[in-house]
Amino acid sequence: MNQNNDGAPTPATKKLIIPISDNSEFFSDAADYAVIGLNTENVERIRKLSVVVRQMKVYRISEFNYDCDFMVADYEAEPENGKVAMKEFEGRMECNTLNVTDNDFFWSGYYKHTSVRWESASVPLSVLKEPGDFDQREVIGDVQEAI
Repeated sequence: MNQNNDGAPTPATKKLIIPISDNSEFFSDAADYAVIGLNTENVERIRKLSVVVRQMKVYRISEFNYDCDFMVADYEAEPENGKVAMKEFEGRMECNTLNVTDNDFFWSGYYKHTSVRWESASVPLSVLKEPGDFDQREVIGDVQEAI
């Protein structure tokens, strides 16, 4: 969790749950989702980096960032609000980076002690302005909305 200048935790203002994929057909001990709690400072940093990308006319800016918690889908558990339940990923990641382009951002890195690279799905910058969480988990079964 991030901290403010007083050392106290800064509460998350937006929670992202985004799928991750990797570059290996044979790697089986993989995470399914990255969960990130963004606070006001994180959101502002991503926006500023995006402005710099446009000003510098570069593809992206990457910086080390270990704010992701990694989860795996738990198909044995009851769905959460119609979406697949999750449980903690027991593997480890390294070289985690936040990558910001002119119109989106994503995380990437490696599974620890492997050459298997993982990458999260891209999140449009517009999500930072929208209220509520950004939850891209798999929808389970026939979920009917309340009438």
